[in-house]
Amino acid sequence: MMSRAFWFVALIYKSMRSRAFWFIALIYKSMRSRAFWFVALIYKSMRSRAFCIFAFLAFLHASAIAQIDFTFRNNCITQCANCTVAPSADMATVFEITQQPAAGTKYFWDFGEPGTAGNTSSNATGSHQYCSAGKKTVTLTLVNGTTTLKSTKEIMIGQLPYVYLGKDDKDTVRNICKGQGVELQTFGKVGKPSYPVRVNWYPRGETTDNIRVDSSGCYSVQVTDPVSGCTTEAKMQVKICGDRDPNANINKFMNAWFFGNGAGILFNGSADNPKDTTGGLFVPEGVAKMTDPTNSLIFYTDGVHVFDRNKNPIQFAADTTKKLNGDFSNTQGVTIIPKTTCKGCQAEYYIFTLSKNAKGENQLFYSIVDMKLNKGKGGLSVINQLVSSVPSTSRIIASEGGQGFYWLITQDANSNVTRTYKISNNGISAPIVSPGGSVVSTAAGNGSTTKISIDNSRMAISIPGPPKNKIDLFDFDPTTGKPLYTYSIDLGISPPTVYGVEFSPNKEVLYVSLKGDGASIQSQILQFDLTSKDSTKTANSKSLVYASKEIIGALQIDPVFNTVIYISIDGSNTLAKITSPNGLLNSTDTTKPKAVFTRNAVTFSNPKTTSRLGLPPSIPSPPDPSSPPTITQTCNGIIFKHTVDKKLCDPIENERIDWKIYQTDLSPFPDRSGVMVPKDLKKLIYSFTGAEMFFEFKNSDTYVITAAISNACVKNYLLDAQEFKLDVLAPFDLPSEFNRICKTDAKIALDKTPSSPNLVYQWSNGDKTPIAVMKNPGGEISLLLSDSKTKCSLTKKTKVNFLTNEYVIPQKDFSICMDRPVPFTIQLNGGTKDLTFSWAGPLGAISSTNAIKVANSGNYAVKLTDKEGCKIETVIKVADKCDPLIIAPSIFTPNGDQKNDYFSPMAQNPARAKIVGVQIYNRWGELLFSKSDVADIQWDGKYNGVLVPQDSYVWVVQYKSVDYPERGILTQRGAVIVAY
Repeated sequence: MMSRAFWFVALIYKSMRSRAFWFIALIYKSMRSRAFWFVALIYKSMRSRAFCIFAFLAFLHASAIAQIDFTFRNNCITQCANCTVAPSADMATVFEITQQPAAGTKYFWDFGEPGTAGNTSSNATGSHQYCSAGKKTVTLTLVNGTTTLKSTKEIMIGQLPYVYLGKDDKDTVRNICKGQGVELQTFGKVGKPSYPVRVNWYPRGETTDNIRVDSSGCYSVQVTDPVSGCTTEAKMQVKICGDRDPNANINKFMNAWFFGNGAGILFNGSADNPKDTTGGLFVPEGVAKMTDPTNSLIFYTDGVHVFDRNKNPIQFAADTTKKLNGDFSNTQGVTIIPKTTCKGCQAEYYIFTLSKNAKGENQLFYSIVDMKLNKGKGGLSVINQLVSSVPSTSRIIASEGGQGFYWLITQDANSNVTRTYKISNNGISAPIVSPGGSVVSTAAGNGSTTKISIDNSRMAISIPGPPKNKIDLFDFDPTTGKPLYTYSIDLGISPPTVYGVEFSPNKEVLYVSLKGDGASIQSQILQFDLTSKDSTKTANSKSLVYASKEIIGALQIDPVFNTVIYISIDGSNTLAKITSPNGLLNSTDTTKPKAVFTRNAVTFSNPKTTSRLGLPPSIPSPPDPSSPPTITQTCNGIIFKHTVDKKLCDPIENERIDWKIYQTDLSPFPDRSGVMVPKDLKKLIYSFTGAEMFFEFKNSDTYVITAAISNACVKNYLLDAQEFKLDVLAPFDLPSEFNRICKTDAKIALDKTPSSPNLVYQWSNGDKTPIAVMKNPGGEISLLLSDSKTKCSLTKKTKVNFLTNEYVIPQKDFSICMDRPVPFTIQLNGGTKDLTFSWAGPLGAISSTNAIKVANSGNYAVKLTDKEGCKIETVIKVADKCDPLIIAPSIFTPNGDQKNDYFSPMAQNPARAKIVGVQIYNRWGELLFSKSDVADIQWDGKYNGVLVPQDSYVWVVQYKSVDYPERGILTQRGAVIVAY
């Protein structure tokens, strides 16, 4: 049955001629909305009232579900996308409907292969990887309530024979000597297809099957099947050994921006001081440009016109009058992404544009610039092809992904959905849908911008009011293309209206522009600290960079070194800039520079040239695989090794390499031949010839290394000099020992530490910090110190001693004989490292070393203190002790004259010795005299009362030491002469 609306109309029409009504209803029932105009034509003779009723009926039907069509892309099985690997969404053919049906519509796809019928999807995009070529009948069925609509299309899945310019698909480099040439054959390894194909060569656009080349460069051939539009490619990197592109280094500083009303600036080697030039664009906002691997401009566009680096128009090859369908009213309505290739040279580039449909909604389209066309000058090979009919806000941006692919990022209008498309050598993928963040209305979205940080890890979206301005912040995953909403920054009531946004190079600072009206409402540039993940803290970190009644637009970081942020000001003859953008204005750290705003950073020499609101974002071209060898650096221990990473002209061997080391910086500009060189050639410190150079750098500094290669084709081919900022592992001073008194733990650290910020500590006890903790009882410990950047490493050992009184203080008695003092040294045990000493003797402080000179008896107090404040204190006693000394005359005269009449031995110092016995013997050993235990022992020279004859006699004395009683009875012998 028809819908209730149908019967409602029938009731209204009951007064009309029933035959006409049912005739119309019958026709319309069978033909859906396309039949509307057919019925209208048939019924043109009918009364207009009936026609209007029929139109109303059709409208009611169309409101439930509209007539539908779909387009497709990636319909080729190529060397990049085939079924030899596991099926992947990146390799699929993608189907997009051309109009968005009513909400609640369900989608069912039949991709024309077994097992694919009835696939359902939550959005309007179909995706299927085909593994066989040929015609496929694809059906899309839409269901909305009781209404069903089908659309069927026959598509061609194409596959061409894979072609190779070398012996196989891996042979893509050919080195020859100067003066030689090489013929490149498209179908040399495979047969030419029997059906018509087109052949097109890069870079000069030849259309013959074979070409002969005699100059260096990347050459690739593209074979196209006109029926399916599918292609196959092959490339050969031809190298004339020793041939050098004189512009290779010069061009890399020739990055340019073109924008505004004829404005342009040229970054000729400087991010901070670009020069003004003229441009061919006259556009209020969105602009884009593409550079090659040397950072040199290839082409630029405003979304409608495309110009090459020489400002010549690049046009659509099939119709030079056609233009891109970009809309100047979009803030970021155009971007460029390389159309990467797995088998060819980089020759094609996508230009993505936003174009408005009849409802005023932005829809996403793509065109392709092919630099093979127009004899290598470039042309548009594809123009204005629909990518998605989903209404979008006014911004599209590009971001780098991984090796060989990029991300295209859009945001749905009146939604919080972000769509990312993977742009790879397989084409444009189906969108990845990521909800999160604020809902952006169509009106608000038409004044906002989106930015990705230079490391592609953070994303910011400016969302203008009314009622409030804000910034949505996301973490962006460059491997998956998915943004993750983190938080929003409240910017307050609009106007002024938030417009531009840009990250600092370290992504820790965000800059935002608020656009005034050029009259009463001021424009502002604000700065926010992003180091906190707290939205309130971020909002409170706001600092005002600049305020003006001028209309401030886009913020864009420079494309050369990513260190300076430039600011467009609508209608101004100058650009502004922010230098040191990592520096927070409200920081209290005086060691770090703060951001500096300069209003007139670049002045256009033509007074009629002005900036508008937009500036071109940057996206790099894929790296050039044809680059010459580069110098690589490794470190073994503290010895640096330098090598070149490949042969100069593979497979020709490098026969000789001459190395030089300069202690200087790299010159910012190449020499006349285009080679990067040291700034000061007089700073040469070392020369060497050999395949590898080993060198131990003594000081942390900036060094420049050069290498000149000789082989069978060339002599002394000088590679680009390379700069190395080296932090060497010197000074590295780990003392041979550490002495600690505390009996717990000891903290061990270097006395001298290298200046490198990349040091890695590995102690043998497991500690990984600059300070190791050694536990009692100590012992040996080693440190492996390495530099994570240079990979240098060095190991040193030390010993930790835990000291005690028993170890430090000599365990013996000290004495000095004050009768005849002989100074001596008291030496403490152990080393002196990490210890301080303090001595005090009988006469006061005497020393601050680990030894003292003793000249007096008495008490000597010593105090040792280690680095952690622990102490050893003790008193060393030095006694007054002397060895006993017996003295006796060598002659005496016992003649009664009262002079020297007695032999009387005695202690030299009676306080030191006590005589306890004396014996006298004649020369025959007879005992003549003996006495003991008397106070005064004297011999009168008599034996048995008679004087002995004049002769020499032996005496023996027994005595005791007063100071050393432990020695017992001591004996001393001598001789005495008796004379008369």
